Amino acid sequence: MKLKEINKKYQEICQSISMRKVKSALDILKDLVDESQLGDLKDRLQEVETTYKNILRYTVEGVKDPEREKVYNRLLRSILKLADQTNEKILLNVSGWHTFSLKNELVKEQKLTGKIVVEKIEDLSFKHQLDEVLSETRVLNTPRQSFESQKYTEVISRIFIHMMLTDEFKEAEKSLIQTLMDEKKFYWHERSIFVSSVSLSLLRYFDIQKFLTLFQFFKLGEEEVWQRSFIGLILAFYKYNSRVSLYPELINILKELTETESIEKEFEQVLIQLIRSGETESISKKIREEIVPEMVKLAPKLTDKLDLDKLVPEDFMEEKNPDWEKIFKESEGLYEKIEEFSKLQMEGADVFMSAFSQLKQFSFFSEISNWFLPFIPDNPIIDDVFRFEDTEFDKQLFLNGLQKTAYMCNSDKYSFCLNVKLMPEAQKSMLLKMFQAELNSMDELDKENKIIDSGKTSKTVYTQYIHDLYRFVKLYRFKDEFYDIFKTELDFHNTLLFKNLVKGDKLLENIAEYYFQNENFSRAIDIYLLLENHNEEPEIIEKIAYSYQILGDFESALKYYSQAEIFNSNKEWLLRKIGLCYRSLKMSVEALKYYQRAESIDPENLFTQASIGHCYLDIKDYEKALKYYFKVEYLDPKNKKVWRPLAWCCFVQGKFDNAEKYYQLISEESPNHHDYLNMGHLEWCKGNKTKATELYKKSIEQKGNSLERFLESFEQDKDHLLNHGISSEDLPILLDHIQYQLNK
Repeated sequence: MKLKEINKKYQEICQSISMRKVKSALDILKDLVDESQLGDLKDRLQEVETTYKNILRYTVEGVKDPEREKVYNRLLRSILKLADQTNEKILLNVSGWHTFSLKNELVKEQKLTGKIVVEKIEDLSFKHQLDEVLSETRVLNTPRQSFESQKYTEVISRIFIHMMLTDEFKEAEKSLIQTLMDEKKFYWHERSIFVSSVSLSLLRYFDIQKFLTLFQFFKLGEEEVWQRSFIGLILAFYKYNSRVSLYPELINILKELTETESIEKEFEQVLIQLIRSGETESISKKIREEIVPEMVKLAPKLTDKLDLDKLVPEDFMEEKNPDWEKIFKESEGLYEKIEEFSKLQMEGADVFMSAFSQLKQFSFFSEISNWFLPFIPDNPIIDDVFRFEDTEFDKQLFLNGLQKTAYMCNSDKYSFCLNVKLMPEAQKSMLLKMFQAELNSMDELDKENKIIDSGKTSKTVYTQYIHDLYRFVKLYRFKDEFYDIFKTELDFHNTLLFKNLVKGDKLLENIAEYYFQNENFSRAIDIYLLLENHNEEPEIIEKIAYSYQILGDFESALKYYSQAEIFNSNKEWLLRKIGLCYRSLKMSVEALKYYQRAESIDPENLFTQASIGHCYLDIKDYEKALKYYFKVEYLDPKNKKVWRPLAWCCFVQGKFDNAEKYYQLISEESPNHHDYLNMGHLEWCKGNKTKATELYKKSIEQKGNSLERFLESFEQDKDHLLNHGISSEDLPILLDHIQYQLNK
């Protein structure tokens, strides 16, 4: 069984349990257990299945059991645990992952101690080294000592790896964690690393004790540490959302979090930054690969032929309601955040992500824990960078400034220093002086905006740590072996965590506005639909409609624009949008009614006049279409795009002299294959078959056209040629003649 199939089956089991489809989950689990070829797992599966059959039998027989719900939930937890263990066993044997090679090394080291099963802290393979380190005298306000001690560095690394790769935390890990939390034994930056290892471990393998551990670090309240543990909890609650209700311990954590002061504000800051980071890759890809092709498919052929979409300003399709800006200004949430984060330049895949993505190849980043190491000026690894003679350069001032700046995450700060180390002395000195000046400017901006008061604010810690996480899951050599939240839907609003921590709609509104402003319209719709259930504000309904319109779902857009019309039936912008949707759905008669209503409000609106012309063109009322296109020409004399529909309407009505005038203007600009086709029609109808043949040939030879497409367009125009006296017998003859001309 391949890895992809194993993962798929494992996910199906978890999903089936969340939907309470226990029989399906057990059937799929049997396949995985058979794949593992482990007898103890088969025995446990049989026990679980027997228990479930008994529950079914007692239920059908009507046996009353007050404990049935507890027994049922315990069964679901047992199935999930068995699935977790089975999946882990299979991956350990077949994946070939680097992570599992580290895990095997840990097992071998543990065997050498004579205690294969770790039951208490004394059983840990590195307990002796840990005791030696803890027995040394440490000055807790100067962490340099720990960095310089090779023994100490090794212990920190071993603790990190041990906790990251331990499936279930038991008494040994609990005791170890209590030791790590002792402020007299470890520094804050070390606890920050340990929190990251627990978070990675939990995201790798579900375990209630890991949740409780992160919550312990959170309640510790230590700056830089509690923020990291909070992010770890958020990611874990998100990943395991379908399991949360099965575990009373997790419900208790949610309850305690709810009672924490300012928790909703903290939660909002984390969510906005996680969403921002995840958006970087998805928005442009979605527009490029999904939205644009669909819009192209929906474009009517006549619109393409006459280039009607470019007759009026190209941005009307995307024109947003000008009234919305007033609402945005009244919202403290989104626009302040956008302004603030743009000043910090800390978007999901920001300039620094691009700049530093190539600077993660240093051996420093071979150690997993270093991806999560807070930037500490006392770290000797950056000493070599500043070993040059320059009396004007203040090393300590520079490092303190680099540590404090909110503009770079910790990982990038280390990358910067490691890269500078490789530079020639003269270049190094010049760069550091320039960067020092930039740091000073950043520091002033920080003070002006009160982003940083004394030390880092929670928002800065959140932003930098999420950037550290982002770089790890995107750039680490074995990144594919780790959970990448930024590849998920990031639909936090559908989680129990969100529903417990968030009161009211304000945060939902901010997230929806963020998606809307960043043109991720499908996600914006999801949240706006939730908000619509709570209140039917016209602005929300309009934005739902607009989002559907941009995605090319004109039926849904029309539905919501029509709802918005109830609140204001004479809003010109709204009337034009409804007209646009009707016309896109090829309901031009209905579209015409709305454009005419818009015209009565603003008779000289260029888009309205052009759109009415388009509608008359659609219903083949060429005389009225011509009237409106002439009006567009009058209102906007420099608009060269109106020449195409004017020329076509004149041609269809037999006004060949007028048509020729406009086609002459078009030919002096940049005629396309449609123009050459239409000019060919005109020449033929005027009796110039040779000239017509030349123009038809030019049309076929234009970039983007072909004989097949030409013949398709020609067939659509055939009736107009016949109406102007072209013999039906001449049509196939001339077409064959053209094809012979092409072969010369």
